[in-house]
Amino acid sequence: MSKKESFAKLIRIASAPWVWATMLLLVIYVFRQGVFNNIYELLFSILFLVIIPFALYPLQPIIPKYKDKGREGQRNLAFISSFLGYFLAVLYGILARVTTELLFIFVVYFLSWLALWFSNKILKFRSSGHMCGITGPMIHLVYFIGWQFIIPCGVLFGLICWASLSMKHHTVKEVIGGCCSFCIAFFSGMVLVS
Repeated sequence: MSKKESFAKLIRIASAPWVWATMLLLVIYVFRQGVFNNIYELLFSILFLVIIPFALYPLQPIIPKYKDKGREGQRNLAFISSFLGYFLAVLYGILARVTTELLFIFVVYFLSWLALWFSNKILKFRSSGHMCGITGPMIHLVYFIGWQFIIPCGVLFGLICWASLSMKHHTVKEVIGGCCSFCIAFFSGMVLVS
């Protein structure tokens, strides 16, 4: 493996959506007062947006329907578990009467799943869930913490796109589709949660 391939692989590993979702929640909890009412809301947020959506990945080798499907099997399992996690997040947010800001995050994550589902299943346009899962935390960081995150997020975003394309995990269209899925969800969430 060349240095370029090793670097691209390292970027892909470090850009796992669960890593970024965790980082987003922790950064908001520490630096943006008033989004979380207490630490329990942070822990429930991590459960619904991080743990549940990625819980099925390690089980792929033992689930008969998905064990021989490789990357596509992982992708399908992630789609199922993400729906469950994001739906439960919205339900929890409504029932627990979390802050409007936290409910907004939950709703946007759920809408991003809907946008990916619509793109992939209805339009038959394959959009990258990985890129959607990276675009989300970056946009949320800028929105909740400040514009000073635009340049670092832009640089990281460019590196992640390069790594995905150079490793042939995604095409340019799939990357754009994933990014657009989150952007649609974000602006729709702004309309729905106000």
